[in-house]
Amino acid sequence: MRDNSNSGRILQRVLVCSLLLCLASVGPLGGQIQRTFGVHLGQAQSRQLWDDPFVTASAGGPSFGINVDVPTPLSHLSVRVGVGYVRRGSVVRDEGQSPDGEESAGVRSHYLSFPLHGKLAFRLGPGALYFFGGPIIDVLLETGCTQELCRVLLDEVPTVLALSAGSGVSFDVGQRFRLEFEGQLTEALMDAYRSSLSGIRYRTFEFVLRAGFPF
Repeated sequence: MRDNSNSGRILQRVLVCSLLLCLASVGPLGGQIQRTFGVHLGQAQSRQLWDDPFVTASAGGPSFGINVDVPTPLSHLSVRVGVGYVRRGSVVRDEGQSPDGEESAGVRSHYLSFPLHGKLAFRLGPGALYFFGGPIIDVLLETGCTQELCRVLLDEVPTVLALSAGSGVSFDVGQRFRLEFEGQLTEALMDAYRSSLSGIRYRTFEFVLRAGFPF
């Protein structure tokens, strides 16, 4: 099986370096961060990472959910917790059986997702620029796959730990409404499935639109 620890350490280092750079170059957001209840809708592009000789391509899926931003004693730092649905998926083909790529199989994994993110926000003109990162726990609800691929996915992992990082911009509309546009990369630290041939985990890029309501 693939060793997932190296990718997790690399993603953690990228996140730390990004946050240190933004702290060194941008001033803190003025004023007290408000608690905010939010909803989000997004589009996830995922692909499974298999050991050779399997080759994968990305597949799209929706995401949606709710979250709460909670301020901390630091004026520019908050913690965002949430719960939502995300569909991760992939197109898979065996290079040994189909080198021309004409024969492929697909899988869709339906997850209940629980993110916990630290979030740093900085004033940027009329809005704010923010960076975030932290763990995500994915709980598998259901797997949908083609008959050929289901025979290979012998072992479903019910709960998967992942690490995500991203950035976005936010705009306040009056005193009671906030819009946020963000992108995030999620790297699974554990296998989502296991087979006799390979450990299988997900990598996902997600574009998200958030609507927040300070309270």
